[in-house]
Amino acid sequence: MKTALILPAALTALVAGAKADPLTLDLPGAPERMRFAYECSDGVRREVEYVNLPDNDLALVEAGPSRRLFVGVISASGAKYAAGAQVWWSKGTEASLLDVTKGDAPVAECQQSRKGPRG
Repeated sequence: MKTALILPAALTALVAGAKADPLTLDLPGAPERMRFAYECSDGVRREVEYVNLPDNDLALVEAGPSRRLFVGVISASGAKYAAGAQVWWSKGTEASLLDVTKGDAPVAECQQSRKGPRG
């Protein structure tokens, strides 16, 4: 069974405020969706929607007007997602945002503050 997953095109927009058209991804399997809010050490509150499918894992990370689509990659522990030079790595109620161009230290350490409506 294939499921059409509709995501805002702003996921790929690099300029904040750009008009977003829907983006539909035709991926196999029924998605499991969960939404969480995180309070982060850089003072930014991030809303994250996780979309898990049999062959694909996605994380849509929102911080204010900025949205970024992260794709699941192999991790020894926790769930790890990458988008360009950025990595979102979550385990339990904690998450880290890394910029691989700036070394191994996280840009922000985050703590889950609540489970959202789809969680």
